[in-house]
Amino acid sequence: MEKAQWPGAPTVRRVRRIVQGLALILVALFLAMWLKPSNPVIEVLRADPGGNPWVDAAMLIGALGLFGALLQLERVLGALERGFPFTRKIVTGFYRFAALASGSMFIVVAAPTLGSLTSLVPHGVAITLRMLDVLLLVICLSFFAVAALIAEAVRIDRDNRSIV
Repeated sequence: MEKAQWPGAPTVRRVRRIVQGLALILVALFLAMWLKPSNPVIEVLRADPGGNPWVDAAMLIGALGLFGALLQLERVLGALERGFPFTRKIVTGFYRFAALASGSMFIVVAAPTLGSLTSLVPHGVAITLRMLDVLLLVICLSFFAVAALIAEAVRIDRDNRSIV
């Protein structure tokens, strides 16, 4: 006889599939940029049309960090889908996701500035910061607040169980 699923498992499964799809899209976009086909859509997505190797390396590290963050989130969602309660391990996994996502987005945002610092053409340093960059960083950093809320909920649940 099969173990009964908890009621939230189908929702978590859908979110987990979305995260897996996002990870696959990220890999496909990275491969498309790395292979450098002559496609106008890929040219728009490419970070540094000049081909600065430092910017390319920073973007690679950022993409790998974001991929790692999505894999970490997928693991957390997989544990939740299997019915594991919110434990310290789940909270730690979510903190790892927040750290990887925030760190990789910071690297991606800092890549154009790194490109101007490492450019062989002496034209000064250009610090590039768009509103979209700020929004992405704020969203990624807000994951730490969500993780802290989950950690507090785990602590309250543990305290309530110890009382009973």
